Amino acid sequence: MHIVGIHGIWQGNTNAVKLSADWAGALTKGLRTHHGPACPIPPLTVAYYGNLFRTPSKRLGAQDATPLVDDADPFTDQEEAFVLDTLALYAPPGLDPEQLQTETLGPGIPYIPRPVAQAVIAVDHKIGRDMGRRLLGFVRQVYRYLHHDIGERIRAEVRTELHRPGPRLVIAHSLGSVIAFDMLTREDTGPGPDGLTALATCGSPLAWPTIRHSLGQDGALELPDGIDWLNLHAAGDLVAQSGLAAVAPAVRDELVRNGITDPHTAVRYLEKQPLADLIVRTTTA
Repeated sequence: MHIVGIHGIWQGNTNAVKLSADWAGALTKGLRTHHGPACPIPPLTVAYYGNLFRTPSKRLGAQDATPLVDDADPFTDQEEAFVLDTLALYAPPGLDPEQLQTETLGPGIPYIPRPVAQAVIAVDHKIGRDMGRRLLGFVRQVYRYLHHDIGERIRAEVRTELHRPGPRLVIAHSLGSVIAFDMLTREDTGPGPDGLTALATCGSPLAWPTIRHSLGQDGALELPDGIDWLNLHAAGDLVAQSGLAAVAPAVRDELVRNGITDPHTAVRYLEKQPLADLIVRTTTA
Protein backbone atom coordinates (compact mmCIF):
# COMPACT_ATOMS: atom_id res chain seq x y z
CA MET A 1 0.00 0.00 0.00
CA HIS A 2 1.35 3.39 -1.00
CA ILE A 3 -0.31 6.67 0.02
CA VAL A 4 -0.42 9.51 -2.49
CA GLY A 5 -1.01 12.99 -1.11
CA ILE A 6 -2.39 15.92 -3.12
CA HIS A 7 -1.86 19.19 -1.32
CA GLY A 8 -3.88 22.41 -1.35
CA ILE A 9 -3.05 26.04 -2.08
CA TRP A 10 -0.31 28.33 -0.78
CA GLN A 11 2.47 25.75 -1.07
CA GLY A 12 4.73 27.73 -3.41
CA ASN A 13 7.54 28.08 -0.88
CA THR A 14 8.06 24.40 -0.11
CA ASN A 15 8.76 21.26 -2.16
CA ALA A 16 7.70 17.63 -2.54
CA VAL A 17 10.33 16.31 -0.12
CA LYS A 18 9.38 18.64 2.75
CA LEU A 19 5.64 18.25 2.17
CA SER A 20 5.96 14.47 2.10
CA ALA A 21 7.94 14.54 5.36
CA ASP A 22 5.40 16.86 7.05
CA TRP A 23 2.44 14.74 5.94
CA ALA A 24 4.16 11.48 6.88
CA GLY A 25 4.94 12.84 10.35
CA ALA A 26 1.30 13.84 10.93
CA LEU A 27 -0.01 10.50 9.64
CA THR A 28 2.47 8.61 11.81
CA LYS A 29 1.30 10.55 14.86
CA GLY A 30 -2.33 9.78 14.06
CA LEU A 31 -1.77 6.10 13.35
CA ARG A 32 0.27 5.49 16.49
CA THR A 33 -2.03 7.56 18.69
CA HIS A 34 -5.14 5.70 17.59
CA HIS A 35 -3.74 2.25 16.73
CA GLY A 36 -0.72 1.85 18.96
CA PRO A 37 3.05 2.33 18.64
CA ALA A 38 3.47 -0.87 16.62
CA CYS A 39 1.08 0.25 13.89
CA PRO A 40 2.84 -0.08 10.50
CA ILE A 41 3.28 3.17 8.56
CA PRO A 42 2.70 2.94 4.80
CA PRO A 43 5.02 4.93 2.53
CA LEU A 44 3.69 8.31 1.41
CA THR A 45 4.55 10.72 -1.41
CA VAL A 46 2.92 14.10 -1.91
CA ALA A 47 2.44 15.01 -5.56
CA TYR A 48 3.74 18.58 -5.70
CA TYR A 49 2.46 21.38 -7.94
CA GLY A 50 2.80 24.45 -5.67
CA ASN A 51 5.72 25.80 -7.70
CA LEU A 52 3.32 26.50 -10.57
CA PHE A 53 1.68 29.24 -8.51
CA ARG A 54 4.89 31.07 -7.67
CA THR A 55 5.39 34.63 -8.83
CA PRO A 56 7.84 34.49 -11.80
CA SER A 57 9.85 37.58 -10.84
CA LYS A 58 10.68 36.08 -7.44
CA ARG A 59 11.27 32.47 -8.41
CA LEU A 60 12.57 32.21 -11.96
CA GLY A 61 15.18 33.72 -14.21
CA ALA A 62 14.11 36.08 -16.97
CA GLN A 63 14.83 33.45 -19.62
CA ASP A 64 12.44 30.89 -18.15
CA ALA A 65 9.20 31.03 -20.14
CA THR A 66 7.28 28.56 -17.96
CA PRO A 67 3.69 29.83 -17.66
CA LEU A 68 2.90 30.54 -14.02
CA VAL A 69 0.01 32.15 -12.19
CA ASP A 70 0.46 35.34 -10.20
CA ASP A 71 -2.18 36.54 -7.72
CA ALA A 72 -1.66 40.06 -9.07
CA ASP A 73 -2.93 39.02 -12.51
CA PRO A 74 -5.99 41.06 -13.59
CA PHE A 75 -9.43 39.51 -13.36
CA THR A 76 -11.22 38.34 -16.47
CA ASP A 77 -14.99 38.73 -16.62
CA GLN A 78 -15.35 34.95 -16.19
CA GLU A 79 -13.11 34.87 -13.12
CA GLU A 80 -14.92 37.82 -11.57
CA ALA A 81 -18.27 36.03 -12.00
CA PHE A 82 -16.86 32.82 -10.45
CA VAL A 83 -15.42 34.72 -7.48
CA LEU A 84 -18.60 36.72 -6.87
CA ASP A 85 -20.80 33.60 -6.99
CA THR A 86 -18.49 31.78 -4.58
CA LEU A 87 -18.04 34.60 -2.07
CA ALA A 88 -21.82 35.08 -2.04
CA LEU A 89 -21.97 31.76 -0.13
CA TYR A 90 -20.23 33.52 2.77
CA ALA A 91 -22.08 36.85 2.79
CA PRO A 92 -24.63 37.69 5.49
CA PRO A 93 -28.22 37.20 4.30
CA GLY A 94 -29.90 40.43 3.34
CA LEU A 95 -26.68 42.44 3.08
CA ASP A 96 -26.29 44.30 -0.21
CA PRO A 97 -22.55 44.29 -1.06
CA GLU A 98 -23.05 47.25 -3.42
CA GLN A 99 -23.75 49.46 -0.41
CA LEU A 100 -20.38 48.66 1.23
CA GLN A 101 -17.38 50.97 1.13
CA THR A 102 -14.17 49.33 -0.13
CA GLU A 103 -11.81 51.68 1.73
CA THR A 104 -12.01 49.40 4.77
CA LEU A 105 -9.83 46.86 2.95
CA GLY A 106 -6.83 49.07 3.53
CA PRO A 107 -3.49 48.90 1.67
CA GLY A 108 -1.61 45.80 0.61
CA ILE A 109 -4.21 44.05 -1.54
CA PRO A 110 -3.65 43.95 -5.31
CA TYR A 111 -6.13 45.80 -7.51
CA ILE A 112 -9.43 43.98 -7.71
CA PRO A 113 -12.69 45.05 -9.35
CA ARG A 114 -14.97 47.05 -7.07
CA PRO A 115 -17.74 44.36 -6.98
CA VAL A 116 -15.15 41.81 -5.80
CA ALA A 117 -13.83 44.22 -3.17
CA GLN A 118 -17.37 44.74 -1.92
CA ALA A 119 -17.93 40.96 -1.81
CA VAL A 120 -14.73 40.58 0.22
CA ILE A 121 -15.97 43.14 2.75
CA ALA A 122 -19.34 41.38 2.92
CA VAL A 123 -17.53 38.18 3.92
CA ASP A 124 -15.69 40.13 6.64
CA HIS A 125 -19.05 41.31 8.00
CA LYS A 126 -20.12 37.69 8.50
CA ILE A 127 -17.01 35.81 9.58
CA GLY A 128 -14.41 38.37 10.67
CA ARG A 129 -11.89 40.92 9.51
CA ASP A 130 -9.50 39.81 6.73
CA MET A 131 -11.35 36.51 6.23
CA GLY A 132 -12.72 37.75 2.91
CA ARG A 133 -9.22 38.49 1.70
CA ARG A 134 -8.07 35.00 2.65
CA LEU A 135 -11.01 33.38 0.91
CA LEU A 136 -10.39 35.51 -2.18
CA GLY A 137 -6.86 34.11 -2.58
CA PHE A 138 -8.18 30.59 -2.19
CA VAL A 139 -11.04 31.07 -4.66
CA ARG A 140 -8.72 32.57 -7.28
CA GLN A 141 -6.38 29.58 -7.18
CA VAL A 142 -9.31 27.19 -7.44
CA TYR A 143 -10.57 29.14 -10.44
CA ARG A 144 -7.15 28.99 -12.11
CA TYR A 145 -7.02 25.22 -11.73
CA LEU A 146 -10.47 24.83 -13.26
CA HIS A 147 -10.25 27.41 -16.05
CA HIS A 148 -6.58 28.13 -16.77
CA ASP A 149 -3.99 26.22 -18.76
CA ILE A 150 -2.24 25.60 -15.44
CA GLY A 151 -4.83 22.90 -14.75
CA GLU A 152 -3.26 20.56 -17.29
CA ARG A 153 0.20 21.28 -15.87
CA ILE A 154 -1.04 20.39 -12.39
CA ARG A 155 -2.68 17.17 -13.60
CA ALA A 156 0.56 16.18 -15.30
CA GLU A 157 2.45 16.60 -12.01
CA VAL A 158 -0.12 14.57 -10.07
CA ARG A 159 -0.57 11.87 -12.72
CA THR A 160 2.87 10.36 -12.09
CA GLU A 161 1.98 9.51 -8.49
CA LEU A 162 -1.67 8.73 -9.15
CA HIS A 163 -0.70 6.08 -11.70
CA ARG A 164 1.98 4.49 -9.56
CA PRO A 165 1.77 0.66 -9.82
CA GLY A 166 0.17 -1.26 -7.01
CA PRO A 167 -2.68 -0.55 -4.56
CA ARG A 168 -2.92 3.03 -3.42
CA LEU A 169 -4.84 5.32 -1.13
CA VAL A 170 -5.13 8.99 -2.07
CA ILE A 171 -5.36 11.71 0.58
CA ALA A 172 -6.33 15.08 -0.90
CA HIS A 173 -6.52 18.34 1.03
CA SER A 174 -8.45 21.47 0.06
CA LEU A 175 -7.86 22.31 -3.63
CA GLY A 176 -6.19 18.90 -3.82
CA SER A 177 -9.61 17.31 -3.31
CA VAL A 178 -10.91 19.14 -6.39
CA ILE A 179 -7.91 17.92 -8.38
CA ALA A 180 -8.36 14.35 -7.13
CA PHE A 181 -12.05 14.22 -7.94
CA ASP A 182 -11.49 15.81 -11.34
CA MET A 183 -8.74 13.37 -12.28
CA LEU A 184 -10.52 10.28 -10.97
CA THR A 185 -13.60 11.07 -13.03
CA ARG A 186 -11.79 12.01 -16.26
CA GLU A 187 -11.63 9.44 -19.03
CA ASP A 188 -8.15 10.65 -20.00
CA THR A 189 -6.79 10.27 -16.45
CA GLY A 190 -8.92 7.98 -14.32
CA PRO A 191 -7.63 6.21 -11.21
CA GLY A 192 -4.75 4.51 -13.04
CA PRO A 193 -4.24 1.08 -14.60
CA ASP A 194 -4.20 -0.74 -11.24
CA GLY A 195 -7.25 1.03 -9.90
CA LEU A 196 -7.52 2.89 -6.61
CA THR A 197 -8.39 1.52 -3.19
CA ALA A 198 -9.67 4.59 -1.35
CA LEU A 199 -9.89 8.39 -1.43
CA ALA A 200 -9.79 10.57 1.67
CA THR A 201 -10.66 14.23 1.16
CA CYS A 202 -9.96 16.78 3.88
CA GLY A 203 -11.20 20.36 4.08
CA SER A 204 -12.81 19.98 0.66
CA PRO A 205 -14.64 22.80 -1.17
CA LEU A 206 -16.34 20.35 -3.57
CA ALA A 207 -19.74 21.36 -2.20
CA TRP A 208 -19.37 24.82 -3.77
CA PRO A 209 -21.79 25.07 -6.72
CA THR A 210 -19.23 27.05 -8.71
CA ILE A 211 -16.74 24.17 -8.52
CA ARG A 212 -19.26 21.46 -9.30
CA HIS A 213 -20.59 23.42 -12.29
CA SER A 214 -17.05 24.00 -13.58
CA LEU A 215 -16.40 20.25 -13.35
CA GLY A 216 -19.63 19.48 -15.22
CA GLN A 217 -20.97 17.86 -12.04
CA ASP A 218 -24.30 19.59 -11.42
CA GLY A 219 -25.85 16.37 -10.11
CA ALA A 220 -24.65 14.08 -7.33
CA LEU A 221 -20.87 13.65 -7.09
CA GLU A 222 -19.85 10.06 -7.79
CA LEU A 223 -16.48 8.33 -8.01
CA PRO A 224 -15.75 5.28 -10.19
CA ASP A 225 -16.95 1.99 -8.74
CA GLY A 226 -14.85 0.37 -6.05
CA ILE A 227 -13.35 3.52 -4.51
CA ASP A 228 -14.06 3.97 -0.79
CA TRP A 229 -14.56 7.72 -0.17
CA LEU A 230 -14.04 9.32 3.24
CA ASN A 231 -14.42 13.08 3.73
CA LEU A 232 -13.21 14.93 6.82
CA HIS A 233 -14.54 18.41 7.55
CA ALA A 234 -13.53 20.32 10.64
CA ALA A 235 -15.70 22.52 12.81
CA GLY A 236 -14.85 26.10 11.84
CA ASP A 237 -13.23 25.20 8.51
CA LEU A 238 -14.70 27.84 6.21
CA VAL A 239 -13.58 26.07 3.04
CA ALA A 240 -15.12 22.72 3.96
CA GLN A 241 -18.29 24.25 5.43
CA SER A 242 -20.68 21.41 6.44
CA GLY A 243 -19.09 18.58 4.45
CA LEU A 244 -20.03 16.74 1.27
CA ALA A 245 -22.88 14.42 2.24
CA ALA A 246 -25.50 16.71 0.67
CA VAL A 247 -23.82 16.55 -2.76
CA ALA A 248 -22.12 13.12 -2.68
CA PRO A 249 -24.49 10.39 -1.41
CA ALA A 250 -21.81 7.68 -1.29
CA VAL A 251 -19.30 9.67 0.76
CA ARG A 252 -18.72 8.98 4.47
CA ASP A 253 -18.64 12.42 6.08
CA GLU A 254 -16.80 12.75 9.39
CA LEU A 255 -16.84 15.92 11.48
CA VAL A 256 -13.53 16.44 13.30
CA ARG A 257 -12.07 19.05 15.64
CA ASN A 258 -8.93 20.85 14.49
CA GLY A 259 -8.92 23.62 17.09
CA ILE A 260 -9.90 27.24 16.59
CA THR A 261 -6.65 28.49 15.05
CA ASP A 262 -6.70 27.75 11.32
CA PRO A 263 -8.77 24.55 11.40
CA HIS A 264 -8.24 24.17 7.65
CA THR A 265 -4.58 23.16 8.13
CA ALA A 266 -3.69 19.86 6.45
CA VAL A 267 -1.54 18.33 9.19
CA ARG A 268 -4.35 18.59 11.74
CA TYR A 269 -6.65 16.62 9.46
CA LEU A 270 -3.93 14.02 8.89
CA GLU A 271 -3.74 13.21 12.61
CA LYS A 272 -7.42 12.38 13.02
CA GLN A 273 -8.78 8.94 13.96
CA PRO A 274 -11.21 8.44 11.01
CA LEU A 275 -8.30 8.79 8.61
CA ALA A 276 -6.09 6.49 10.69
CA ASP A 277 -8.90 3.93 10.74
CA LEU A 278 -9.25 4.13 6.95
CA ILE A 279 -5.53 3.61 6.43
CA VAL A 280 -5.44 0.57 8.72
CA ARG A 281 -8.55 -0.92 7.17
CA THR A 282 -7.28 -0.36 3.64
CA THR A 283 -3.79 -1.66 4.41
CA THR A 284 -5.04 -4.88 5.98
CA ALA A 285 -7.84 -5.58 3.48
